[in-house]
Amino acid sequence: MIRLDGVEKEYGGWMARARGRVVRALDGVSLHVPPGTAMGIVGPNGAGKSTLIRLLLGYIRPSGGTVRVDGMEPRAYLGSRGMGYVPETVAIPPAWSVGHAMRVFSALSELDHPAAKIDAALRRVGMEDAAHRRIGALSKGMLQRVAIAQALLGERAVLVLDEPTGGLDPEWIAELRAIVAEWRAADPARVVLIASHDLDELERTADRVAVLEGGRLREVIDLRAPALRFPAYRLEVEGTAHAGEAVRACFPDAVAEEGPELAFRVQPADTDDLNRRVAELMKRGVSVRALAPERESLEQRFHGAVGRRGKGKGR
Repeated sequence: MIRLDGVEKEYGGWMARARGRVVRALDGVSLHVPPGTAMGIVGPNGAGKSTLIRLLLGYIRPSGGTVRVDGMEPRAYLGSRGMGYVPETVAIPPAWSVGHAMRVFSALSELDHPAAKIDAALRRVGMEDAAHRRIGALSKGMLQRVAIAQALLGERAVLVLDEPTGGLDPEWIAELRAIVAEWRAADPARVVLIASHDLDELERTADRVAVLEGGRLREVIDLRAPALRFPAYRLEVEGTAHAGEAVRACFPDAVAEEGPELAFRVQPADTDDLNRRVAELMKRGVSVRALAPERESLEQRFHGAVGRRGKGKGR
């Protein structure tokens, strides 16, 4: 669906080049986002995330390499099919009402039956009773929900979310997660790109995460991999005579640790499986002293990819 091949983007004209002041925001980035993927985009400030988003939206052109959306240049794709987009900074004239803003967005998208689609989008973000309210009178969180509503209007095949949780409270962050899941379920070929600093939320929403640093793609992390989707656990039990035998009966693949404690590394299939096996272990009279996940989190993978340098050349 989306493909970047050897993409480079430089800022600065001939004079900046002559003075050695050209900024290379993206440096040979190649990335493939197949249909049906939720792709996160992360990186330190200045990594090139904003430039990547602007290229995908057709706002700017690459200095080198190619960007294609379903085989088309981004501007051509946008002109014929459009994309849903929630910007990092929502800029809507403050004097407009919510309803007027949504009507403008629907007109720009050339939607059929816009009234019904506007009503459905506002209802989905809990703003159905706010159509008359001025944009300037909304809280930051409510304004963000309007931005999410307008992105849903056209039922596009591509949805781009740039720091989408900004201003949202925990309840609405969870609701946004549900909205994205519903949007994807309506058409399994849809693609969503999420640029965010919230690694915990990305781990819940994305399938894969592209890590940028210094304008380069450092790693693409597959969050569907079992090691990231559900962790192994360190299980420590009281060292009674039959405890080890009971652990192996409940966790046949348990691996014993070396050391003074009676501890094992166990790999359950999911939370229900873990709870069921621990309950059986306790029924056998074994006292559990400690149970902790050993998962390598997205945050750990991210810091490993960028080497904790935290400084980049991109924008």
